Amino acid sequence: MAAGAIFSCAADAGAVPPPLFPDSMNASEIQLRLQKLNVLGRVLYLAAHPDDENTTLISLWANGSLYDAGYLSVTRGDGGQNLLGSELREKLGVIRTQELLAARRIDHGQQFFTRAVDFGFSKNPEETLRFWDHDKILSDVVWVIRRFRPDIVVTRFSPEDRLTHGHHTASAILATEAFPAAGDSKKFFNQLTLVKPWQPNRLVWNTSPFFFTNRKLPFDPTGLTTMEAGGYNALLGKAYTELAAASVSMNKSQGVGSPARRGQRTEYFKWLAGEPMNGGLFDGVDTTWKRVANSETIATKISKVIADFRPSDPSASVPGLLDVRDELDRIKEDDWVPQKKAEVDQIIAACLGLHLEASTETPVVSPGQELPVKIEAINRSNVAVNWISYRMASAQATSVGEPLATDKLVTKEFKTPVSGETKYSQPYWLRQPATVGTFTVEDQDLIGRPINPPHFPTEITVKIADREITYTLDTKYKTVDPIAGEVRDDIVIAPPVFANFVDPILIFPNPGAKKVRVRVLASDGPVKGDVHLSAPDGWSVSPNSVAVDLKNANAEKDLEFSVRPPTSMGEGTLKAIVTSDGQSFSFARERIAYPHIGVHILMPPAEAKLVRADVRTNGHVIGYIPGAGDDIPAALQQIGYTVKQLGEGDLAPENLRQFSAIVLGVRIFNSQDRIPTWLPELVNYAKGGGVVVVQYNTTADLKSKDFGPYPLELSRDRVTDETAEVKMLAPDHPVLNTPNKISARDFEGWVQERGLYFPDKWDPAWVPILSSHDPSEKPLDGGLLVAKVDKGYFIYTGYSWFRQLPAGAPGAYRIFANMVSLGGK
Repeated sequence: MAAGAIFSCAADAGAVPPPLFPDSMNASEIQLRLQKLNVLGRVLYLAAHPDDENTTLISLWANGSLYDAGYLSVTRGDGGQNLLGSELREKLGVIRTQELLAARRIDHGQQFFTRAVDFGFSKNPEETLRFWDHDKILSDVVWVIRRFRPDIVVTRFSPEDRLTHGHHTASAILATEAFPAAGDSKKFFNQLTLVKPWQPNRLVWNTSPFFFTNRKLPFDPTGLTTMEAGGYNALLGKAYTELAAASVSMNKSQGVGSPARRGQRTEYFKWLAGEPMNGGLFDGVDTTWKRVANSETIATKISKVIADFRPSDPSASVPGLLDVRDELDRIKEDDWVPQKKAEVDQIIAACLGLHLEASTETPVVSPGQELPVKIEAINRSNVAVNWISYRMASAQATSVGEPLATDKLVTKEFKTPVSGETKYSQPYWLRQPATVGTFTVEDQDLIGRPINPPHFPTEITVKIADREITYTLDTKYKTVDPIAGEVRDDIVIAPPVFANFVDPILIFPNPGAKKVRVRVLASDGPVKGDVHLSAPDGWSVSPNSVAVDLKNANAEKDLEFSVRPPTSMGEGTLKAIVTSDGQSFSFARERIAYPHIGVHILMPPAEAKLVRADVRTNGHVIGYIPGAGDDIPAALQQIGYTVKQLGEGDLAPENLRQFSAIVLGVRIFNSQDRIPTWLPELVNYAKGGGVVVVQYNTTADLKSKDFGPYPLELSRDRVTDETAEVKMLAPDHPVLNTPNKISARDFEGWVQERGLYFPDKWDPAWVPILSSHDPSEKPLDGGLLVAKVDKGYFIYTGYSWFRQLPAGAPGAYRIFANMVSLGGK
């Protein structure tokens, strides 16, 4: 069944737009969509992060019960880890946003977000709500409820739980507060120019036996409402649990791939607020047309269309659907009627085999230019369809007046001007600087949306049996990949030129000048101008500017500047500015591309962080074995090391001798099947005088329980407060003294957390070096363990170097330099 619009909205939230043209549907999917016309129910699932949602329930509700099922993820998951690559923070948030949209395309739910930032693990909801700016995110939850208008709101977590992620409990607390506030016209009344108050029927918690057993509590289902969710949908040829597994498995950055489970599955619900729940989740909720006044004949007409539907000839249902559409036009109602009329129009298109597409061969366009667009239309039925007109955005409609003969492709080509006021296609929540806990979004209409609205919506009006129907197409960039075939991606609206610092973090370990490279890229045509760097006081740049002359789109050139730091320690921002045709541009280009989410272009400011820090090093060449993905190699290069990536075949003893140290990437024991085979070679390397640094791993899906030459056990212990005090347990150990003398100042300026998944048990051969803890918690001593192994050292560390080094934390560089310098090579 093709997914509907990503964000439904009631008529009082502004005029309901023409329906987005649907994906193609087969006869079974059409039949399900027909059945859904007679179902008027909505349910909103609410949790904290991407992959927190119960995809079994969303699959059941959207495809079995045929409700509108939505998922409100309070955050975009930007504070998590990434199993796919090195993208973190904002870039990870974009990945996880797109992964949820991919999941919704499978389970057919709708997706919503708030402005909350996932700032990392939190141990209590009070801290979470403080960082999130409680009232701001509460208003977002209220807004989504008022706009989506669910009958039932379901939380994934308990509002009373103190033994889970603070974000989890905070999401449930927000649900309990938003539930009455959404129906109260005195709360967040500024929203009421766009929406009306809406009071859902009830709020429930979707609990589970796991919740209790995980807390070593007995599970007693007495008093809970149950639902069987493991049914089979013959029209889809899948069980709802199979859909759910495919859906959750789209969260590939989190490594939560799920097997396709089959058979019975019981879900449990606990009433939290609203109308009592005596037998079922939708007790007391009329999900038929009886909830809409003057709609007595609609259900009958829809039922007749369903009864008469012929899978071998869906177009035979078009007259009946047009009759239903006429009946809907006679009813004055601003919620269900506009939505169901849009659904009818989508089904009509599917029954006709009507294909409408707007595309371009231009991947990037700048404001002030023209975009060439091609529209394709084909009617694959014997029903008469006339193409009346087309138009883009606010332009005047262009008349066509041409019949769409059966199975005859009709195309129209035109150019549309891109206004000079058009915003770049940067994700809306990243257009302005964020706080620690919230994104800055001023446009109320954007809040809650998963992504930007279509940049180039194209409206196509057709006439069928004297009824005009307008469809909106999202114009896409279309190309053909020799392997993947036809590919469609979003059109990028961008400045004419980008300037990327090759190294976004620039560490100056001494007062000497450093060469800084800036890569200038033409986005959509020739660019001629000058590039200069703007540096803070005390920093010098030469030359003052460099000319650039790029001949065509996608051309690029690396420019070199010399930057000299001040003698005093400090930090600052270096900005690249391109001046061309009397205008200045200062944007970088970051490309995110994975097969399951497509290509996405971010346009952050063209800036690099400058750090003048006294970082001394021993040794010259570091070997790096990748894990799940981090930027440690680039960080080590910043302080003067040559870094070589190692893999299968590179771990022979005679090859390893060239390295001062070997660094293992994050989560290598979770992601690299060969690590048990490689570990003995690494231990032997350390025995010969080398240094091996093992970064953090999680407790799940370990490929080996041996992490080094001596036993240790991982835990889920972590220090989430990045400002937590760090005590030195072994102040005389070389790792704290050579070549850099480590002090408390080296733990200043850290980001998000101290560390995670610290070992809690270890052999006496491991020496604990540092201790830290969150407020009111026990000290955690396992974050940095060092073991002497004959002539060398083996290190296991759960401190989050993978965050601190890319963030430019000076002390983190000094400590890491000490770790890789232990061998003295």
